[in-house]
Amino acid sequence: MPSDRMRRPPGPVVAVAAFHGLLAAGALIFAVAMLIAGAPGLALLGLVGLLPGSVALGLWQGNRGARVVAILLTLPSVVGALVVFLLLAVPESSRAWFTSDSAGV
Repeated sequence: MPSDRMRRPPGPVVAVAAFHGLLAAGALIFAVAMLIAGAPGLALLGLVGLLPGSVALGLWQGNRGARVVAILLTLPSVVGALVVFLLLAVPESSRAWFTSDSAGV
């Protein structure tokens, strides 16, 4: 049981990963809508959804680089960047999720 608990990300990380996952889903829905509407040039903007999608996956896996990119992606909104920073950097559970397990072995 304890090993299973360590495999699941803490709540703040799940919240930020879900936010970035929703951004990626929105970009994908936009791309599909543009393809249906007959604007394949605008549908290419759906590729932008790959970035928040990969950030969400990296956060879920505990990648420290994804934590930095998640904060940088929300920089256009100062409040959003502050909230993401507080969720990923302040709680002990979030900081522990992004530390390397191989250092203790």
